[in-house]
Amino acid sequence: MLSATARVLVGLIVAGTVALVVGVAVERHQTVETPTQRAVEGGSAGRVGESTAEGEEAERRSERVGHVESSERLLGVDPESTGVLGVAVVVSLLLAAAVWWRGGSPLVLGGIAAAMAAFCALDIREVVHQVNESRTGLAVLAGGVAALHAAAALLAARAAVTTRGVPPPAVSAAVRDATVRK
Repeated sequence: MLSATARVLVGLIVAGTVALVVGVAVERHQTVETPTQRAVEGGSAGRVGESTAEGEEAERRSERVGHVESSERLLGVDPESTGVLGVAVVVSLLLAAAVWWRGGSPLVLGGIAAAMAAFCALDIREVVHQVNESRTGLAVLAGGVAALHAAAALLAARAAVTTRGVPPPAVSAAVRDATVRK
């Protein structure tokens, strides 16, 4: 039977994973309107002198944006790539499954605590990034994901410490039966 702590931990991991996927989807579907798009849509592209100057300024801005976007790499890996997101989702779901099947193991709980703490650190990095990009909604969502991962890390760590040294129910029952027979 799964303990209440294990159920809550699984719920936190799954909720954090779902919130992460939602946040990435929202971020990817947001479109940033460039100055060139505004100029074309606003009709100022017809003015020769201004359109050239605006186009050059737009190119300079897009170069700066491209430079900022390339600095998003972490240890040579783009943390927002589809592959990395897929790996994070799979790892999270495998950790939730590990709690489901082996929830009482201090080793499993300790590993989950470490993984959730690492995810929380990446989420906090994302909060800072979104604040720097002036995307308040995404910063709040990333903060929520960080909070879910932090809660999962703390709960897993607490559970690992409290279950450490406590034998599984089957072992404690066998020890009890062996003591009663003597």
